[in-house]
Amino acid sequence: MTLRLIALSVLALGTLAGDGCTASAPASATPPADLVVLGGTVIDGTGASPRSGTAIVIRDGRIAAIAPLEEVRIPEGAEVLDAAGKYVIPGLADMHVHFGLGAPLPRWPDETERVLARQLYYGVTTILQLGATDGSTDAILALRERREAGSLRSPYIYGTGGHLTLQGSHPVYTILPPSIRKTADELAAGTPRDEPVDLYPLGLGISLVRTEEAARKAVRERAKGGMDAIKITVESGPTPFGDDHPQMSVAMIRTIVEEAAHHGLAVFAHVSSRDELEATLEGGAAGVVHAPQNEPLPDAELAAEMAERGFFMVPTLSLFADPPDRSDPFLRVSVSEDEMSALSRPDFLARVRPRWDCCAPFDDLLGTIAMYREHGVPLVVGTDTGNPYVFPGYNVHRELELLVRAGLTPGEALAAATRVAAEMIGAEEDFGTIEPGKRADLLVLGANPLDDIRNTRSLEVVISEGEVIDREVLGELGGGGP
Repeated sequence: MTLRLIALSVLALGTLAGDGCTASAPASATPPADLVVLGGTVIDGTGASPRSGTAIVIRDGRIAAIAPLEEVRIPEGAEVLDAAGKYVIPGLADMHVHFGLGAPLPRWPDETERVLARQLYYGVTTILQLGATDGSTDAILALRERREAGSLRSPYIYGTGGHLTLQGSHPVYTILPPSIRKTADELAAGTPRDEPVDLYPLGLGISLVRTEEAARKAVRERAKGGMDAIKITVESGPTPFGDDHPQMSVAMIRTIVEEAAHHGLAVFAHVSSRDELEATLEGGAAGVVHAPQNEPLPDAELAAEMAERGFFMVPTLSLFADPPDRSDPFLRVSVSEDEMSALSRPDFLARVRPRWDCCAPFDDLLGTIAMYREHGVPLVVGTDTGNPYVFPGYNVHRELELLVRAGLTPGEALAAATRVAAEMIGAEEDFGTIEPGKRADLLVLGANPLDDIRNTRSLEVVISEGEVIDREVLGELGGGGP
């Protein structure tokens, strides 16, 4: 189904739904509209049963009304999108994003723009950016301004600004080059201890915090800059780099959580082990943005505590799964030949192999996620885009498939990428379900995702804040293709 076939004038509406659709309700019954999505089966994300034969009325980027066809008069001048025989779901969210393409190539000048275009191409209409490259407060604000001005094709961007970590710890002193570490230490040497050491001059949304006062100041900077949450790095690893880096103390975590609470911000933590998860819980954070992968894994008692607290878990399962099939047409449409070649280099494979070898067996990780689900821990889709083999947009669909493999139903997996994602960031009034007043972020699918979660791949139309997106242009912006 292409936009050319479904973008119809109001005069043609009678051929789609019958004359009754345009005349059975008084004009005052339907609000003004820019776009009406007509005739699809709506899976609204609330947990309600799918509704067939609906009309979704969109005005000024928001959902104005949802009703059966026979109750809606199509407002004059509205564009009509024929979704008859299709399935309409909320736009997907990726709640763990960095601005990288996932391939070992020199960074392209427009790499962030390509990442964002690819996210939108795959129906990801909302992201949470968790720091690192192009992730400072100012960088996030600049991207938002460009998106608002129409010069950037992008999902809606929530952000934490630069994430907070200790000097000597992840990711600066683990995965980043020695030259970055050297410069970070030089910046720290010239910065008072009670001030955050911002690595913004290096293009990194990361701040080193050495005292509780420095951490408070860093939180205040992010709150003043309009950020939506705070990210901290608690861990002493990751294991492939030696589990001997400084681990953030419970006292430091609690200080950050208390300061963030003054500004209405939740705190989410990067962890990789059970003890780091326990410290994060004790410190009062709202959730973690990785499932622990190091043994011993969390047990039922810990899962019950997490569920009781409403503690959010972003598992990032696709980060630890085997690499995707590089011949997958759904992937190849967005990834260039240069990227694919780079991902196949033996030296690169040797460097990233420890990521899969260091942790608990992947089936054990899936079993842990099943345990979280059983106890009611709120699970959220996030991918850690930017890491090797974690591709913008594409990996959200892969994450959904892995969650189902872990025991979630397709409906529960979809909720993790929509409604629960919105709850995590405290934005459930804005996105996550198809309801009046929410942002009009919608996907039109050719097959029912509740029958098979892989049917999210049958994506035909992306609507972002009420605008039907030209996916062909997005593909060109993303720079992909075989």
